[in-house]
Amino acid sequence: MKSTLLYGYFVLAGAMLFAGCHSSSSTVTLGNWIRRSDFNGVARSGAVCFVIGDTAYVGTGFDGTNRLSDFWKFDPTVNGGYGGWVQIADFPGSPRNGAVGFGVNGKGYVATGYDGNNYLNDCWMYDPTTNSWTQKASMPTNGRFGAVAFALNGKGYITTGYDGNYLKDFWEYDPVADQWMLKDNSLGGSKRMYAMSFVINDTAYVVGGVNNGSLVADFWAYDPSQDIWIRKRDIANTSSASYDDNYTSIERQQGAAFVINDTAYIATGMAGSNTNTTWQYDPKTDLWLQRTNIEFPTRVGAVGFSVKNRGFIALGTPSQGSLIEYDDLREFQPNVPDNTTDD
Repeated sequence: MKSTLLYGYFVLAGAMLFAGCHSSSSTVTLGNWIRRSDFNGVARSGAVCFVIGDTAYVGTGFDGTNRLSDFWKFDPTVNGGYGGWVQIADFPGSPRNGAVGFGVNGKGYVATGYDGNNYLNDCWMYDPTTNSWTQKASMPTNGRFGAVAFALNGKGYITTGYDGNYLKDFWEYDPVADQWMLKDNSLGGSKRMYAMSFVINDTAYVVGGVNNGSLVADFWAYDPSQDIWIRKRDIANTSSASYDDNYTSIERQQGAAFVINDTAYIATGMAGSNTNTTWQYDPKTDLWLQRTNIEFPTRVGAVGFSVKNRGFIALGTPSQGSLIEYDDLREFQPNVPDNTTDD
């Protein structure tokens, strides 16, 4: 019963979140989405991803019926640049969706998530040299679902999520000591789940998400050199200035993010209904620019990642609780004119 109620709640929250995103101007044509090598595993949503070097690793998730523990690595250089997938050792923890992942010092980490009955707080390390997993120290807090994670300066970080309460506490993981520390400086602004995170030049950003059925507009950056969170400009039209007049479709939950050439991109997700908009963030100006809309089925619960300075979105579902799941992989080429025939 708990699993059924959980899905019903997230379907409603997700629907609210994507409604605010609209397909705006048809003249937004810079940037091209192209289909790459389909994921070799079962179609799924709510998977987890981390990157080690020039390889992305994707696994776990929900296939519409079951939670999964298989894991795959993606090499973008093979098959003429279309990439290829190879299965690796299965994730040994409880099958789950809504977990987080990060890569630190040549190892990958997976933590938290939901197994159908419980919110999880365990943490596992993947070693690509031995193709093996090792259980590490669990987060000394309640389990959570729908959080974000990132890595900076050899440490992993987890914030936001949902454990029956919306969260914004901030945890640091030291892989050398195998210890978690609750940071005094929690994420500013709104608590949230289903946000997105990305890292540019040793600064981490947390954007989007939902709180109590409403989209979250405040946007934050974490500077580890000062150990502070810095508020950036909102992602909605909340100021009296003109720069945000067209910020009508950035807010979202369950979207995906990636970074190319020190510029971030977000796509997919929902804002009352599923959104098809793609937005670019420039950290130098703290401004957003709309780019070519996605030209593939809209979705929630996809994963986004960057390898070899190329940005990708994979997997997802039309809606939480749907029996339809996706197994496609899409690449965004930011400086290529839109070509609607190369899907």
